[in-house]
Amino acid sequence: MASTLFASQQALASTSCLSRPTGLRTALPARPVQSRTSFAVRAQSSGEKPQAVQPINGDPFIGSFETPVTSAPIVATYLSNLPAYRTGVSPLLRGVEIGLAHGLLLTGPFIKLGPLRNVPGYAEQAGCASAAGVVAILTVCLAIYGAASFQQDTTQLGVKTLSGREILRDPLQTSQGWSSFSGGFFVGGISGVGWAYLLTLTLPYYS
Repeated sequence: MASTLFASQQALASTSCLSRPTGLRTALPARPVQSRTSFAVRAQSSGEKPQAVQPINGDPFIGSFETPVTSAPIVATYLSNLPAYRTGVSPLLRGVEIGLAHGLLLTGPFIKLGPLRNVPGYAEQAGCASAAGVVAILTVCLAIYGAASFQQDTTQLGVKTLSGREILRDPLQTSQGWSSFSGGFFVGGISGVGWAYLLTLTLPYYS
C-alpha cells in the first residue's frame, strides 16, 4: 500500500515537471496584471446653440413663440397695418373695412359653386344672396362674442411705461367699441356683396 502511494506521488511529480518547464521562463520576472480601464468620449459644446424659435420676450409663460417669420420686420409691419390692429382708427371704420373685404370675396364661391351655378341669370343673384346671409350670420356671431367677452366691462387700471406715460387702451376691446365694430362689419359686408353684384353685371369679361 505504501509502495503504491509512493509510486503515484513520483508519477505526479514527474508529470508536473514535464508540463511546467524550467529555465529561461522561471528566470523572467512576473508581469504585473494590468486592469482594463474604460474611457467615455463626450462632446464638449462651445456654447449654447442659437435657437430659431424662442418665447416672446424670453417669457415662456406667455404661451406664444417668436419665429424668424413672425419676428421679421416686413411681417411685423404687415400685421400692424391690418385693420384689427390699427388702434388709431375707430372700431366702426375698422369693421367697415373688414366687412367690405369679406362681402366682396364671399360672393365668388357661392356664384361658381352654388346649386344654381348653371342657371343663366340666377347664379349671380343666388350667390350674392347667399353671401349676404353669411355676412348676417357672421355679424350675429360677432355680437354674441362681444356680449360674452365684455359683459363685465369695468374700468381697469391703466398701463403705464417706466417713464410714467399712460398707454391708452384699445377702444375695440370694450363693449361699446365691439358693438360699433360689429355694426360696421355688417354695413361693410352688405356693401361688399352689392359691389360684387354690380361687378358681375358690368364687367365685360365676366361671362
